[in-house]
Amino acid sequence: MKKKVWIGVGIFFMVFVVGMITNYVDSGRVTTGHEPKYCIKINSKDSSKVTYWGLGYKVIRYVGVSPNEPYESNIGAKMGSWFMKYELPKSSVVEIEYGGETIVITDVKEVEMIENILMNSKYSNGICDGISTHKITLNEDVYEIKEYCREIQKGNKQAAISAEDLERINQMISEKRN
Repeated sequence: MKKKVWIGVGIFFMVFVVGMITNYVDSGRVTTGHEPKYCIKINSKDSSKVTYWGLGYKVIRYVGVSPNEPYESNIGAKMGSWFMKYELPKSSVVEIEYGGETIVITDVKEVEMIENILMNSKYSNGICDGISTHKITLNEDVYEIKEYCREIQKGNKQAAISAEDLERINQMISEKRN
């Protein structure tokens, strides 16, 4: 009886250690934009979502263009426990008012890029006195970009925007205007 308990504990410990090692390796691969290696890959019915199941963890990825695209072309990947739920953001349209005209952006990658810039900025109190050059509507929230101050304003809070992000938004606007 004692021998069976020790064998059970030993097997559990070995599975636990192997799970920790594969989790470490695959988390490194996912953060660098590569496909997880030690997982079971399962495609959704419409092939827009791929779930990778590992020992105690899973990776969920949404495919950007088609299921045949390489892993690097994903539009959203998240790694967590087996119980993690991850769905794409609900926004599919971004409206940008710029120079007196409204530009509607519907491309999934462009919407996600703008959403990442706006949602992942660190907002704090204190607002720049500059003039708003862009008014962006996303998920019924209104953001204003002030180019002079290089800041994003949401309500009575503001966050800095990098020159590269501002340039990408301006480039996207100029492509849509032409």
